Amino acid sequence: MKALHASKGRKSAQQFIAEGPAAVLAALSSKRYPVLSLYVTESGAELLPQSALNRATYLSEKVMAAISTVENAQGVLALCAIDSGNEQNDSVEVFQKIQSPLIYCFEVNDPGNLGTIIRTADALGTAGVLLSPGSADPFSPKVVRSTAGSLWNVPVLREVDIQSAVKAARSYKRKIYAADGRGSTALPQISGKDALWIFGNEARGLTKEVTSLADQVVAIPMKGRAESLNLATAVAITLFHANS
Repeated sequence: MKALHASKGRKSAQQFIAEGPAAVLAALSSKRYPVLSLYVTESGAELLPQSALNRATYLSEKVMAAISTVENAQGVLALCAIDSGNEQNDSVEVFQKIQSPLIYCFEVNDPGNLGTIIRTADALGTAGVLLSPGSADPFSPKVVRSTAGSLWNVPVLREVDIQSAVKAARSYKRKIYAADGRGSTALPQISGKDALWIFGNEARGLTKEVTSLADQVVAIPMKGRAESLNLATAVAITLFHANS
């Protein structure tokens, strides 16, 4: 179990840990990343419906604390499967859903940001979230917690090369927009509902090589004095606009 706290262990076992009632309930009700084992403490059991507890193994608070990925465990933990077959199926469908925007994260490194992006994508509507090589692991404990269960609701594809993503998007007549504060096109000037939206690294943004692949480089107008927006906030504003 401890091995799953690290990326190498998750990759080897093709499993990851979901903690807390929100994540576990989402996992139990979804075919994406199915629950392999469920563990609860006496207090944690009170956070789940009786129907979920039929398959649970009860642990002491001490044992739960030992396997938990957080300092203050809630007493609800599940082992979930990383099924590559789901990603293969999603890899076609996400591009076909042309009435919903599609998010591409280029080397997004912060787990909290990535988790919030996935949660936002679930709340505001998107065809899926694509992750470039070098992006944060969507199955890391911090990302899973930050999604608050949305990881099971939104297709998330890993290790997607930017060239391949753009080529696939164009084959379905999607526009390609790169989000950048220096962009010459203001967000209100376009729709973006049928687009592939490319967002860059938290510190470095997007490279010229990446922005050159886009039909337009789009900026969110800002009236205040802040130089930039938090990445997850920029994704939220963009998705809200695209789906309005």
